[in-house]
Amino acid sequence: MTKKNILLATFSGILFALAWSHYVAALLVLVSFVPLLLVESNIKGQKDSQRKMTLLATLTFVVWNSLTIWWIYNATIGGAIAAVIIQTFVMLVAFYGYFWLRRKSHFQVSSYTLIIWWLAFEFAYLRTEVSFPWLHLGNAFGTVAPLVQWYEYTGILGGSLLILFVNISLARIIIAYNENRVTLRTKWQAAVTLIIPLVLFTYSYVVYLNYHDKGPAVELVVVQPNIDPYNEKFSGLSNQQQLERFLSLASKKATPKTKLIVGPETAITEYLWENNLSAQMSSQLIYSYLQDKPNTAVLIGASTRKIYTVGEKISHTARRFRDTAIFYDRYNTGLLFDTSGIQIHHKSKLVVGVEKMPYPQYLKFLDNISIDLGGTVGSLGTQEIPTVFRYGNIVAAPVICFESVFGEYVTEYIHQGANLITIITNDGWWGNTPGYKQHLAYARLRAIETRRSIARSANTGISCFINQRGDILQPTKWWVPDVIVDDVHLNNQITFYTLHGDAIGRIAGVFCILLMLYGISLYMKRPCRQPIFRHTRA
Repeated sequence: MTKKNILLATFSGILFALAWSHYVAALLVLVSFVPLLLVESNIKGQKDSQRKMTLLATLTFVVWNSLTIWWIYNATIGGAIAAVIIQTFVMLVAFYGYFWLRRKSHFQVSSYTLIIWWLAFEFAYLRTEVSFPWLHLGNAFGTVAPLVQWYEYTGILGGSLLILFVNISLARIIIAYNENRVTLRTKWQAAVTLIIPLVLFTYSYVVYLNYHDKGPAVELVVVQPNIDPYNEKFSGLSNQQQLERFLSLASKKATPKTKLIVGPETAITEYLWENNLSAQMSSQLIYSYLQDKPNTAVLIGASTRKIYTVGEKISHTARRFRDTAIFYDRYNTGLLFDTSGIQIHHKSKLVVGVEKMPYPQYLKFLDNISIDLGGTVGSLGTQEIPTVFRYGNIVAAPVICFESVFGEYVTEYIHQGANLITIITNDGWWGNTPGYKQHLAYARLRAIETRRSIARSANTGISCFINQRGDILQPTKWWVPDVIVDDVHLNNQITFYTLHGDAIGRIAGVFCILLMLYGISLYMKRPCRQPIFRHTRA
């Protein structure tokens, strides 16, 4: 491997990291793959090219992941290292499949098969129990929401498709110029590569300028209590003190018109038994607060437990009370309190290594090595279909923290009738790092995909409202107690993406299977001693 190729592979990783760093830098993702694809062109025909390309691609992905999700170390160094290794591996699988087929095939557009491999990888990864789709390519545009209004049709995989197409086309053009074989087709390719993103971004900006929030408006209050997750939430302040801080802040902005007060994830630290929720101290405090607010509800996060009754199906995550035949489950939960009762939603997209160990039916013993970030440790329970909270004309999607990264999952709330999205989260674990900013940017994409307004309550920030075109409204400061109020629109219209979800990924998955079968057929047709690499045009 030459120094030039090593530098190109490193530069590719740096460009990716910069694309996740700040605002318009996101557009760098349109060229981030180019240096790595130039490396591929440089080593084609060389001895042991597969091994060299694998090592250089690994370098790119390690740099990208390390510089982008390093902030996980603030909670756990081991978790940060594991995240970088796993993310690098899954990215490498997609790139390896692409390069494997490129070496065996000789059709001229084989470079574009990277689109199929990568999109299929992103789609499949979203559906595994080890999923951490933080760096899916389309997420890079979260900071430039005015340019991706078309996500209401495609979701983030549409962004990934555009990014891959532009990168591959640019690499092919550069290679053609370097090899002095520029043709009319090359010039047309350059024009198309420029025109497609220009048309998409222009169309998006026009839609952005002309879009107005739909649906009737209701007054919402969002509270940011700012409880230190390390030194106060689970050890320093009592549950009663934390709830009183939350309710006191809410009172500063709540009016007789306020329909919903939103609090963050695990704002209630008392373990609430769902079999008798209304009788417990936290519930009584909230009911007492609502006594003179009969037209207001409180949506808040909690840690809850449920005892399984006799004959009830027991989940893979359930555990037994010592020396008894009684089983119970633990949950990261969203609760809606109003004068008529309590509604419950269990977080189902859980953070691997913190809230769950993957495939608990087979790997339950790994619960003992879960990372302790306070509160509940080990695999938590989930629910198959997300719950929406209904109060008056509000049908709220109680999206909890990590769930907001999964676009198609959020549409399941919309299918249940949600006309509003609430995101309750606690990003304080990661400290004042890019992590909470990236998480906020992804919420903007959910607003565009579903055309739903969002009320976001983050324990330590950033809390805000997000309108249906992805604008962040009234953002709070990081690590400052605060409360905000706004009139939020309730939209019942359904977007194309809500109806069809990640259709692009499903199509890519089918073609990926066909590509694998094609590659296998090429391998089987070749004589044993025939070289499998063929010099291909870029």
